[in-house]
Amino acid sequence: MFGDQFVPVLMFLLGIALLTSILLRRTYRQLGRRRKAYDSRPIDAQPRPKTEWDGAKHDSMAVIEKQKVQLEQMSRDVNGQLDTKIMILRDLIAQSEQQIARLEELVGETQNA
Repeated sequence: MFGDQFVPVLMFLLGIALLTSILLRRTYRQLGRRRKAYDSRPIDAQPRPKTEWDGAKHDSMAVIEKQKVQLEQMSRDVNGQLDTKIMILRDLIAQSEQQIARLEELVGETQNA
């Protein structure tokens, strides 16, 4: 009689132990995969750049930003040169209009005389 009651309890405990061992193995396998994905090696020391743009040679975004700055500086220079030439041209046009008016005055005086 005692043996008949002991067998189901023993089977229940063995089932719980089997289920626990299966779940623990699965958990440890998942944790092991996560550890492999993480690289814990130290980062190599990066040398300090010697020039202003030396450290940007490997960084494409920094190279693009450098080129943008250079283009903006060049466009400012070109715009300044164009503005200067436009001012000189306007001054020359004003002088030529004065000379045209003066010549027309002289032509008018010579025709009246």
